Amino acid sequence: MASVVLRAACGSTPEGDPAASASTMAPAAKSAPEPAVAKAQVVRVPAASAKKVMLNMTGPKTVTEAKDWVSFKEEWRATFADHAKERGIAFEMQEGDAKPLGEPGTLLNVYINDYRQVGIGACIFLGIMTGNAYIDAKVGFADLSVGSRFGEQAYNTSSSAWAGVFGKMTPQQVDAIATEIFGSIKPR
Repeated sequence: MASVVLRAACGSTPEGDPAASASTMAPAAKSAPEPAVAKAQVVRVPAASAKKVMLNMTGPKTVTEAKDWVSFKEEWRATFADHAKERGIAFEMQEGDAKPLGEPGTLLNVYINDYRQVGIGACIFLGIMTGNAYIDAKVGFADLSVGSRFGEQAYNTSSSAWAGVFGKMTPQQVDAIATEIFGSIKPR
């Protein structure tokens, strides 16, 4: 019985969600709550800049030198590439300092303040001992042509170790952030 409880104890819940105190053992047919994504004023990207997205990721030294930083960035690259493809938007990853390239598009300058990467496999095998996944990020939206800023948005997600195996971990949290971001980027 203890093994079942420990294995079922990984998941994510929205921060401040009153439903977060609901049962942690959701039926298979019922989906878990989406990860919390802090909501603020939506950044509007002009249509002329919505045909290409360039993703640049950085953070403090403690973040960029973490042992799983490369795999964390790859999760973002793959997820954002999928979202861009679904919407018919060209996508590239930019390494080094964020800089305009003199071509139409949107430069997403992602600054990761902190994160904890947790996959569903770890939750299944280690349960509550895995701990919580979270992302604390700030995204600057800028014109890829000249670098002028369209705006900035904070994105914060978290999971609760008590939400169950049906909860959202790092991949689903990155997907939730990408969904919010691509909601601002609409080619016409």
